Amino acid sequence: MDEKEIRRKKQAAAARELRRKRRKRALMIERTVIALLIVVLLAGGTVLVFNLLPNVKVAKRLEAADAFVENSNYEEAIASCEEALQIDSKSVEAYRAMAGVYLTSRNREAAEQTLYRGWESTLDEGLLQEYCIHLLNDAVEEINGQNCTFATLDKCVTVLEQNQDSADVYQLLDACYEHLFTDETTVFCDVDANGESGFSSYFSLINRMINVYLKNPKEELKEEIFKFAAPSEKVTWLNVDSLQEYLELIDKVSALGEDESLKQLKLCLEKAVWAQNIFSTAFTIFESAEFEPIKEFMQSADYIAVRDQFIEGTMEYWSGKTYIPVSRERMKLMNQEGQWNFAFADFDEYPQTGGVINIWGAKQEDAGVQRLCISYEPASQNGEYYPHTTYEFVYLYSNVKVAGEYVPQMNYRFEIRTATPEGTTSQLTGDWGGEHEWTMEY
Repeated sequence: MDEKEIRRKKQAAAARELRRKRRKRALMIERTVIALLIVVLLAGGTVLVFNLLPNVKVAKRLEAADAFVENSNYEEAIASCEEALQIDSKSVEAYRAMAGVYLTSRNREAAEQTLYRGWESTLDEGLLQEYCIHLLNDAVEEINGQNCTFATLDKCVTVLEQNQDSADVYQLLDACYEHLFTDETTVFCDVDANGESGFSSYFSLINRMINVYLKNPKEELKEEIFKFAAPSEKVTWLNVDSLQEYLELIDKVSALGEDESLKQLKLCLEKAVWAQNIFSTAFTIFESAEFEPIKEFMQSADYIAVRDQFIEGTMEYWSGKTYIPVSRERMKLMNQEGQWNFAFADFDEYPQTGGVINIWGAKQEDAGVQRLCISYEPASQNGEYYPHTTYEFVYLYSNVKVAGEYVPQMNYRFEIRTATPEGTTSQLTGDWGGEHEWTMEY
């Protein structure tokens, strides 16, 4: 092989090597480009997927809510939190953030409702604990501000339902009791902004406390229930239409254990129901304005027994002397050293009454014969005390003019007294309904 051929072969081999290297380089570049493309595509896809994750979307909505709060745009902040919850209805952070927005905007009630709603949805104990802390803080603020109501007690009972072992709850229950039940309280009769009576709220709250106790009997809680069920203060006013519910409640509480005060209170309430039943007939007569049947009521064994017990001082639980009022609207419970008594409100104590009957429980004899007396004061006209009318009925032994002579005999007298700011006028009828009836005015 000559030199020329050797050179040619060398050149060919070098060309082949160059082409091989070029192909190798091209392949490497191709692979590198592909790899880079893959990396780029993967990176872009990761960003895309990352941005589509629910927790990321929730976080972005909560970041937006924070920005709105910074500008005091609370409505938009709440809307952003709601959007976050639409993405993930069990986002603890979203509920917590929304509660924070409400607190910042001074809407504590909404904040508490949000925390409770969050706990119901997520069962997160942290949200429940925050909710309870807010309720107790509210209760402390209301108590310290002398604004304790059954709504305050409701907050304490709500926390009690979640955590029966909280020492703070029992301290606040005691504080609520001290503020709600003073020496003389109308808390059972008061009406809240929603038109609900205090007793209705009280009845519901004590039943809730009982339910907590039944699930987990705890002596400390039972003591609270007994205390709230039978307030030891001097005078507690009660609407008469709450009597049956109160008796029902006392029965439930009594089932938890023996308590002498509860026993006495129950007997006192039962006596008040008994009195209402006896005088329901008299109220019907008086409201009809056809007064003749009152004679039969006055002569009934029940009425005479009531009169005699007051005269003799043997009436149990029902307190009163001389003129004992009977009202169908309002009564007061009185506790003196564990001894319970009641009395119905008279016209002065409850001017809004629909009418008050007065029993005459004083010893008034004529020739050794005890009088039978009863009177009735109807409702005020147009809400004004005057003119104030009293219908008075007396069965007595007195002189009746017969054939020009006065003859002592049992007869009825009926008097209508009308009081005005200027004075009182009376129309008196003697031997009322009898054959020797007479009238006079003065």
